[in-house]
Amino acid sequence: MLLNVPGVFVDTDKQMVLRPSLWKYRYLFVFVSLLGILTIYQLSVVLLLRKSIDLPSSPFQGTKLTNPYQNWMGDGQEKISLHAHSNEVWFTPERHTISEIQSEYKKEGFSNVAITDYGQVSETENPNYIRGFEWGQNIKKRHLLAIGIKKSFYDYFPVYASRENLNWVMDRMKKLGGYVIIPHPKLFDSFSKEEMSSIGGFQAVEVYSPFGDDTKVLDKLLSQGRNVHCMASDDLHYFPENSIKNFDQPTWKDIIQTLGNQRGRKGESFLRYIVTAEGKTDQSYVLDSLYSGSFFCVKKFFQGAEDPKVPKIQVTKNNLIELDSKERYLEIRFIGQMGEVLQVNPDTNKATYEFQEKDSYVRLEMVALTGSILSNAIYRNQSSEKN
Repeated sequence: MLLNVPGVFVDTDKQMVLRPSLWKYRYLFVFVSLLGILTIYQLSVVLLLRKSIDLPSSPFQGTKLTNPYQNWMGDGQEKISLHAHSNEVWFTPERHTISEIQSEYKKEGFSNVAITDYGQVSETENPNYIRGFEWGQNIKKRHLLAIGIKKSFYDYFPVYASRENLNWVMDRMKKLGGYVIIPHPKLFDSFSKEEMSSIGGFQAVEVYSPFGDDTKVLDKLLSQGRNVHCMASDDLHYFPENSIKNFDQPTWKDIIQTLGNQRGRKGESFLRYIVTAEGKTDQSYVLDSLYSGSFFCVKKFFQGAEDPKVPKIQVTKNNLIELDSKERYLEIRFIGQMGEVLQVNPDTNKATYEFQEKDSYVRLEMVALTGSILSNAIYRNQSSEKN
């Protein structure tokens, strides 16, 4: 009888189990590969796209004083909104149209509004609108705002950006004609005071924001000898319900806004803005006011309130700061180095303060019945420019 040698036994059930499991490893391989590519990319741009900036480290010095309001003309004031998001971006179709935004702000007495969409400069048929865009897609909300910029550019740092990387971004914004603002620094603590003290290239900080107010950061920067301006904005994403219900918008947008809990709210719009001098309304004039610091930051206490009136601020040849307003303020504060309150004048529409030898800068805060007003700094300089 021949010996029958059996073949190799194969467990077909087990084989059927193992084959699908190989796909899991393939998926894992693809995921690890993509993660590796992202890591290499992120490390590359972090190392390549960077800029070092020499920052001032001592207070303002000099015998002359620079007053950004010295040439403020006229008795009127122009309300300007510099931070609003529209539906022009592909991932925010549920937001409001540019025409709706411009129309609503005009109804509230605003002279102009900047559309600052994420990652792009949105266009409009209105030739007088203010161009802008908000940079940054990262989770921590480390964003940057550019007003008057000619074109947008990609966020090369979706995961991480060093201080030198942020310097590079702000430098590029400035080269493209942008006035650079750090928006909502208190949102997720995206920018700490220490970090803002260590980066350069921005001209203003949003100290009045729906995500938190902080005027003290100005004193930290000004005390370093950096002429950084205040900024106040609504950071508009959605209007209050009493505005939205009057819009002729499609049903799908109503549904998305309702599911996103954006309907029925009172909202934060129309409360925070800057004020420029009479007639300074279109982009070129507004940019001139921004770069020179010739504007005020305003925060109204509640919607529907009358607009607080900004003052006239002059500096005499004897270095005397003179404030005069058509509105009687609850309080006027003169603030100096490291946030020191130099003088308080209650219940008045006029005040004076003599610039002292120890003062490197002086800024003013006015508390009115319906809102608060911030000035930009009057500061020492070593040039022979006129006040």
